[in-house]
Order: sequence, then structure tokens, then C-alpha cells
Amino acid sequence: MKVNSKHLSGKLHVSGRSTFVENIAQASADCLYAYPVVSSKAKAKILSINTEKITSDPGFIKLLTYKDVPGINNIAHGNGDVQPVLAETEVNYVGEPLAIVVAKTLEDAISLSRKVGVEYEELHPILTVEDAVVAKSEYGPTRLFQRIDNDFDNEDEVKVLSGQLTVGAQEHFYFETQRCFVSNEENGYFTVYSSTQAVSEVQEICARLLGVSSNYITVDVRRLGGAFGGKEAQATLWAGITTIASYNLKRPVYLALERKDDINWTGKRHEFVNSYTIKYNEQGNLLSYKLDLKANGGAYIDLSFAILERGLLHSDSGYYIPKMQVTGTAYRTNLPANTAFRGFGAPQAIMTTELALERVAYALKMDLLEIRKKNVYRKGQTTQYGMEVKEALGLEMLEELESISNYHDLKAQVAHFNKVNRFKKKGIGIVTGKFGISFTATFLNQGSALIWIYSDGSISLSHGGIEMGQQLYTKVATVVCQTLGITMDKVRSESTNTKRVGNSSPTAASSGSDLNGNAARQASESLKARLSEAAVILIAEKYEVALSAQDLIFDNNLVYSNKNPQISITFNELAHYAYMNRIDLGQHSFYKTPEINFDKSTNKGRPFYYFVYGASLIVSEVDMLTGDYKFESIYVVHDNGLPLNKEIDLGQIYGATVQGLGYCTMEEVKYDDKGQSMANTPSTYKIPTMSDVCANFVVKQVNEERSQASVLGSKAVGEPPFLYGLAGWFSIMNALSFVSKSPENINLKMPATPEAVLLAIEDIKKRGLYV
Repeated sequence: MKVNSKHLSGKLHVSGRSTFVENIAQASADCLYAYPVVSSKAKAKILSINTEKITSDPGFIKLLTYKDVPGINNIAHGNGDVQPVLAETEVNYVGEPLAIVVAKTLEDAISLSRKVGVEYEELHPILTVEDAVVAKSEYGPTRLFQRIDNDFDNEDEVKVLSGQLTVGAQEHFYFETQRCFVSNEENGYFTVYSSTQAVSEVQEICARLLGVSSNYITVDVRRLGGAFGGKEAQATLWAGITTIASYNLKRPVYLALERKDDINWTGKRHEFVNSYTIKYNEQGNLLSYKLDLKANGGAYIDLSFAILERGLLHSDSGYYIPKMQVTGTAYRTNLPANTAFRGFGAPQAIMTTELALERVAYALKMDLLEIRKKNVYRKGQTTQYGMEVKEALGLEMLEELESISNYHDLKAQVAHFNKVNRFKKKGIGIVTGKFGISFTATFLNQGSALIWIYSDGSISLSHGGIEMGQQLYTKVATVVCQTLGITMDKVRSESTNTKRVGNSSPTAASSGSDLNGNAARQASESLKARLSEAAVILIAEKYEVALSAQDLIFDNNLVYSNKNPQISITFNELAHYAYMNRIDLGQHSFYKTPEINFDKSTNKGRPFYYFVYGASLIVSEVDMLTGDYKFESIYVVHDNGLPLNKEIDLGQIYGATVQGLGYCTMEEVKYDDKGQSMANTPSTYKIPTMSDVCANFVVKQVNEERSQASVLGSKAVGEPPFLYGLAGWFSIMNALSFVSKSPENINLKMPATPEAVLLAIEDIKKRGLYV
């Protein structure tokens, strides 16, 4: 049965009736409000905290410090670091919480928090990767990924290019800022309504802060107003602060960050400073690649180790390079701890590899599409970490891209435009996508689901996944409906709750549908097998016909004979019959991703269950006098197997592509030399809008059964399409190549803001290369 799975929350969203954390807090009659007092210094010792200006205010309730943390003052999660929920003797970034103001209203809490006086002994901060390298401020040892299939170093025909690219940070800019509501229960129990992607982490850390076991903390999430990775680890801090306030005041407490504070105080996508050397021959074959990744991790480790690792794992982009040596180091600086963001380190590495390949194409005067087709993985080749590429679809994706964009005609049109226009030039950018799906921490690749069929045939569905706008709830419900042959109106998707589903993995790494969907599928299959035996008996009683379970079809809320559809019962009838005959109508199921393994001591193994493939092409028009540009066309080809919902996947492809486009062309994170954010409002931090996206935006979903896929043949779609937007940066660089005598040496910064484009043009002119 193919389910017509509509957006489960669509009507609620457009009518303003969707429930978020704020709505739950507003329903609490005796709620208090918390807001953090944060550091104004990037690196300093705390000398004193002065509350004289706030204690007499009628809205003030209490000020809490680290001394009011009853348990262990550490929110670091499984990485060996120590990150206090409230700073004790020193602060390590601007925005680090050091106290909590509790007040009668949220407005009071915000206002009073800004009046608390803090005296510091300011110290010299480390803010950049370059400074961190000098200070030897690395989190841990450098990781090395290496493969040597052939050694070309001594061959005379080998050509060499070297370079460096700083791949910038990015602000998540989710609609719903960081927030949490905590309510007290009897016997010291708490329910934490957190805007988090990781309910089990919040449960574990809040229990640690209070010095209690995890079963004292229930974490419940109905939905998030966006996340993009920014609420995977970072929501834990705000949940911890709110829980401490609720514990000390013995009252429900709500915290919600203002937009500017959220941007100032939270971590971003990691900035990477990458250096590379690539070797190749006259035919355009890539022979050898040496890449060094240096990540700005911020003040605490957070997820930096895992993010760096995924960058190392994706450093090949979509290309087979016989000899590779890739190193990566994460550095501690005095910025907010940088964290997960859609793509999780892969875009930073892939951006650099695509640049190295493009420079080779320019040096050889070779077509940008052809050099990619020449070097993409073929079936049976292995990655730099020893994983065999069993289903190599890169060439298929590029050929499909060539077709839907009418590439050769398009290229001729661009060349003609550039010939007849002196001050405006068009460019074509292409990116190849090969994105690995699974958590690289193998233990996280597990999911659970709980299904109850009630006696009237309606269903309650719980699982460990978080709904944050990507419609995970719709997809998992679709799996249940397709398996049981029922319509979507029969399923209620419950909130994600640690009492119903424990030990859940974060909803991240594009694995939400795979892990939770497969767990729900297994639970549904177990229930279907149980119901099938009951249906055989019920049909025999009703029709006096002997059938076997294998003769039954579950479809459209009916169960009927595959030989005679007239012999049927309703799903509701069957559920009631099963209940009356004491047949178990509940099922918990556990799923773990098979076949994956990775040895971190050798950096070899199979960290991914499968790859998602795709490709993109973007055409831009650049004004050589002003540096301004516009995007004329976007073409995307995306392989998503047998999708659970094509419309949802299409929305994800559009959104991720635009987010990637914004990342590489307009979103610029800036800090001053004191570690203060200089881009913390929509007016100073530019994100893409409708006016930045062209009307000619063509997406081709390749929907075919694949040998490497997941639940019901589908493939992940959350993160991989982010890579497609990176083609926008390369289209601008390609436009600049038409005014440079040495296009392989164009110095275009990332993101390619109009200012960066002008600087690149000026650099071309200064070197006497402008044509």
C-alpha cells in the first residue's frame, strides 16, 4: 500500500496552533523565569559578582551561581572535557554563563541579568586557528587518514598545485531560539521540556547536575522550531540552567534566549583552515592529494572531534585519488564552543577538494564537468579509510546533471555572453555529492520504537526521533501505515519522551528516518504477524473460509484474501477481536544499523551504511565593477532511492541547497579582537531570502531501488543536499576566470560576498593578470 502521507503538522503550523516549548510554559500558572548572566570577556578570571542593582527590584527572585549546583558542575558529554554549566573562577568565551537570574517575568529576568555587575581580570584570548597553532592549543592529537594505492612522486609527467582555503563559520539561525521549561513533580522528579535534538543527553546531563539518577529526569519534546544541528549538544546548557533554577526555587521555570543573545552566545559551524597539495597528469587524472584540516573548535570540545572526523572521512568528496594523506586537528580557542551543523564537517573538507580539482581543470584548460566525470569513484574502488564503494553512482548523477541542464548548450551561451559583455561575466559552478550516512560513532546507530494498537484500531506511535521541521514524524508514521496497510488518520505520533523510549540517539547525521523508521517497521511487522494469525481465525468464523496468514493482504484499513477481495474484515474489527481474545497489541522494537564498523586506532573500516549521491550546477552573473552577483539557474540531481515522501524530500533538497548557497556566498561570521560577535542580527548577518534564489531552480529526484539504502528502500535527505549550494561559490569563481590570465590562481575568499569578489578582482589586477 502506498500511503498518501500528508504533512502531519501542516494545518497546525499555518493556523498557529502547533505546540512548542513556549506554549507549554505559558500554560503553567506558577511559572518563574530564568536568564543567564554571561561573560563580557573572551578570557578572564572572575573577581566578583555584584547584585546591588537588582536585589531591590520587585521582579527579582534570586541569583544562582555554581555554588547552587547540587551535583557535578559539568555538561560535557562523553568527550573527556570539562564544561561548567556555570563558570566558577574563570570564563573562556563571551557569552559563557556564570550566574542565573530568576525573576517573576521573562522581561524582568532579561533586564535584571544585564544589571548584574561582574569584575574581571582580563586575560589574552586565543581567537583564530593561526593563534591557536602558535599557542599549541589543540584539543588532542592530529588524526591521519592515509591510502597509497600507487606512488607517482617520481614520475616526470606529474604536475603539482598547492593552496590554502579558509572555509568560514555559519550561524544556524533557527526560528525558535534556545529555550527550556522545567516542571517539578513529586519526590524530586522533574520533567524537562527542552528544545533539543538529543533528549537522552539532556536527561543524562540534568541528572548529573542535580546529583540524581537519570530516572528522576523526564525529557519531553513535541517539536522544535528549527535546529540544523545547533540544538544537538548546545541545547543541553540551557536545559541545565533551567533545571538548576527549578531545583533551587521548587517551582516551574522557563528560559528563552533573545535572538541577539542566541547568536552571540552559541557556537557555529566550525571554521576550517585547510592546506592542500594535489598532483595530476596531462590527462586530468588526479594522482595524489595531501590535505590538512585545522578546525576552530571554540572554548570547549562539544562535538569537535566527531565533526573533524567526518571532515576527514569526506575529504575525497566524490573522487577516487590513488594516493591520499589527510590530517586533521581541532583547536581550543576563546569563542563559543563550535558545534554540529548540517553536513557536520563534510562541507568544509569537500569545499577544499572541489577547489583543488577545479584549479587542476583551469591549469589544463579542461572542461569542469569532464574532469569530474573522469575522476569520480567507480564500483569496487575503496575510500581513504578502506571502505569499498559497492554502488558508485557519481558518474550517473553527473550525466543526469549534464542532461537536465543542457550543459553543452548552456556552456556555449555563457561563453557568448562573456564575449559580448565587458563588465558582466557569467560563470558555471559544479559540485559532486557523495555523502556517507550513519553516525561515525558506531554506538549511536541505534533506534527504538513503541507502538500501541488500541481496541478500536487507532494507533499510538512513539520513537526516539525529534521533529524539527523536517517531518520525521510524518515519515515514520508513513512506515507504520505502509507496513500495516492503514491510512495516516489512524496514527497519532506522540511527543518524544524518555519514559516511553529511552537511550535514544540524537536526531542528527541524517539518520532520523533510518533508525527510527526501521525500529517502527520492525514493531509494525511483529504486530502484523500477530494480527494475521488472529485474522485467519476471525475470517474463518465470519465467512467459513480457511485461509493462511500468507493469503492475507493488509490495505486501506482492510484485511482481505488475495484470492477473493470480497472476503474481508476491517482493521478496526481485527483490532477489537484481538483485544477481546487477549492478543498483545503493543510492541517495542529495537534497531541497530548492520554491517558498520570503524577502528579509530587505524582509521579504517566501514563507518557508513550507504552513500547518498548527487550533483549540482549553478549559473551566476557577476558585475566586475561592483562585485555584486545574482544566480541565474540552479540544477540539482539527487539520488534518494525509493522515497518515503517525495514532496518532503523535495522540500529538504530545496532548503538545504539554499542554505549551502548562503553559507558559501553571503553568510559571514565575524568577531572583533576581543571575541565579541560583529554579526548578530539579520541586518549584520545576511541569510538567503526568496530574492536571492532564482526562478529557474530545477530538481531531479532519481527514485530507483538501490542495493545500498535503508528503511523501505529510502535514502537520507537531510544533510547531503547542503553540498549542492556550494556550486554557487564555484560559479562566481568561474565568472572571474574569464577576466584572469591565470584562472587557476584566483584568490576568492569564502564566503564570496560582493566585497570578497571585489577583492579578488583587485588582486587579479594587481598581479597584472586582468584581461
